[in-house]
Amino acid sequence: MQRAFSSHIRDPEHIQYDITNVAGALPIEERRLKLYESLFFNNVYEIFTNQFPVLFSLLGEARWESLIREYMVKHRATTPLFHELGQEFLLFLQSEYEPQSSDPPFLFELAHYEWVEVALAVAPEIGFFNNPQFKPSLDTCYELSPVAWPLSYEWPVNQISVDFIPEVPTEVTTLLVYRDSEDKVQFITLSPSLYHLIVRLDEQEDLTFKELLMSLSESTGQSLDALMSFAEPVLDMFYAKGIIRPVS
Repeated sequence: MQRAFSSHIRDPEHIQYDITNVAGALPIEERRLKLYESLFFNNVYEIFTNQFPVLFSLLGEARWESLIREYMVKHRATTPLFHELGQEFLLFLQSEYEPQSSDPPFLFELAHYEWVEVALAVAPEIGFFNNPQFKPSLDTCYELSPVAWPLSYEWPVNQISVDFIPEVPTEVTTLLVYRDSEDKVQFITLSPSLYHLIVRLDEQEDLTFKELLMSLSESTGQSLDALMSFAEPVLDMFYAKGIIRPVS
C-alpha cells in the first residue's frame, strides 16, 4: 500500500493509486490524495529552489517544475536529511537526468557551485583557529583545513546570472571556498597556479611551502622567482584566514 501511494505521489500523471490487490487496504479520498500530491511536490520544489536560486532563475518556472518532477520520478534518495537533498539532486543530474535542448551546457557545474555553499555550511568538520602571534615561514609544512575546498570548473560559474549566460567556456575557473572563524562560507577566486599549489599542499603535507613552490615550478615550467614573489603574502593570508596551519 505504501509503495502504491509513493509511486502515485512521485508521478501522479502516469501512475494511479491502485490498491485493489492489497488485502485490507482502505482507499484514500481523491481530495486528500490531491493534497498529498501537492504537499510532497511543493516541499521538494521549495527546497531545491532555495538551494539553487541561480539555476532556477535561468531555467524558468516551467522547466524547473518539469526538472523537479523528473527528479521525483527517477531518483531514490538515500538520506532522510533535508539539507543533504542538494547532493541527491547532483547525483540525479549526473546519472538520471535527460537534458533538453534548451538546457544550458553548464547546468551541472552551476548546480554543484550552488550546492557547495550549503554543503560546507553544514559540514561537521571543525576549521582551524590559528595563533595570530605566529609568523608563517616558507620553510614550514602546512595542512589544508577540512573546511577549505579548492574547486575547478570548466565554466565561469561564479559569474553566471540571468544577465550573463556564456555560450562557450573561455578558461578554467578556479576557486577556494572555506568556512571562516565565524562559520560563514567565503569564496576566493584563485589563479590556476594558486589552485594547483593548494591541491599539492593538501596532497603532500610532508613538503614545506617552499618545496611545494619548487615542485610546482618544475611541473608547470613557471619561473620559481615569479612564484616566490607572491609566496609570503599568500602564505600570510591563508594562515590568517585559517585556511592552513603548520603541521605539528
